[in-house]
Amino acid sequence: MYANGRLFILAAIGIFTFGNGYAQNKAADTMSFNIVQAIDFAMANNADVKNAYADIAIARQTVKEVTSIGIPQVRGTVAFQDALEKQVFVFPINGVGTPIRVGNTYTTQASLNVSWLMLDGTYFLGLKSAKQFTDMSKKIASKTETDIKIDVTKTYFLCLITKENISLINATYNTLNKTFEQVKALNKEGFSEALDVDRLQLQLNNLQISRQKLYDQYQILLGALKVKIGLDQTTPIKLTDNITELNSRFTGIDTTGNVNLAARTDYQVLQQQLVLSKLNVKRYQFGKYPNLAGAFTYQQSNFGESINYSRENWFSNSFIALQMNVPIFSGFGNDAKIQKAKIEQIKTEYTINKVENLISLEVMQNKLKYMRALEYVEQQKENLNLATRILNVTTIKYNEGIGSNLELITANQDLKTTQTNYLSAVYDLLVAKLDYIVASGQTIKL
Repeated sequence: MYANGRLFILAAIGIFTFGNGYAQNKAADTMSFNIVQAIDFAMANNADVKNAYADIAIARQTVKEVTSIGIPQVRGTVAFQDALEKQVFVFPINGVGTPIRVGNTYTTQASLNVSWLMLDGTYFLGLKSAKQFTDMSKKIASKTETDIKIDVTKTYFLCLITKENISLINATYNTLNKTFEQVKALNKEGFSEALDVDRLQLQLNNLQISRQKLYDQYQILLGALKVKIGLDQTTPIKLTDNITELNSRFTGIDTTGNVNLAARTDYQVLQQQLVLSKLNVKRYQFGKYPNLAGAFTYQQSNFGESINYSRENWFSNSFIALQMNVPIFSGFGNDAKIQKAKIEQIKTEYTINKVENLISLEVMQNKLKYMRALEYVEQQKENLNLATRILNVTTIKYNEGIGSNLELITANQDLKTTQTNYLSAVYDLLVAKLDYIVASGQTIKL
């Protein structure tokens, strides 16, 4: 039966896998999308894409945060002290230890402190790493965009296939219903058996059930597409592309060229990870070198037994300082960090080699799928023409009284199955095209 066909399975899989140019009908509040408009809308509204760009913004702020470490830091402090009990010191007076309270009751100090990192290899390397991390965030965002484009495209394809299937089953239903009305009329006149009417009625009932399932399936697929493009479920949408026209437009695949690894976003992320791993090794290596920091302090102090902030009661002092930190021995902790970072770098290199090998396999598999999908579509197209011709001949024979009702029902069922197989083959071809383009690093042109 139709509902048990391959297309229904494909749709179920499509549901659970992972707008700048859109048009909107003001009267019905329906948004219309062709496939390019759907992708553009997703790039502006999909939550994963938005989060990826938020990560870029976070990375840029991280660069600013790291940069600030090497910029002179300025802070001011004001301190006030009320000595409720002055500190006691014991002084020898006439050979006798005499306790005397020393100090001022009120002390106020205001100071300006400036410090800056003058020379530190790990700082400059950290700054470089932070900028590379921003590049990593950009590449991850690019990969997210690519993944969303593929996901939206496949879901759009599946929606069009289901929509076309609904059109075909409607046409089949209408044609069979005309025959049913004719047979029912003949039965009333006694020129056909009641069994013929019942058989056609059963066929119509099954078609009606299959049609309703397809309607429901189409609504679910539209809902899945809304999620992927970032559109609210309450907003009705209309798909304006046609599956046949889209299939003919989505051509020009080169299966003879070499794989462009550099154009694959997942490979770019791995290469950027390797850059960061190498910088991490250098960061710990630079930790063995001295660093130099400077500081400057200017301070004003006020003392007295009473609070008096007149100008002559303030006393100033200032100083400048340099501090050099020289790592001598860290208990081999830093050496362990260097070795760990080197091992992580080697692991990344191993991963890149593995992925390069897997990409070669992926390209070969998708190329074979594409070539076989082309052949399968042509075979199913031929089968569809045969099934259509058989139904037409069977209908003529039945109308002329030289064909049986069972032959007519069988021909209708065969046509319905062939239509399902053909649309399934078209979907497989579209997906195979898309997968090969992505695997080989070509540009998707829709």
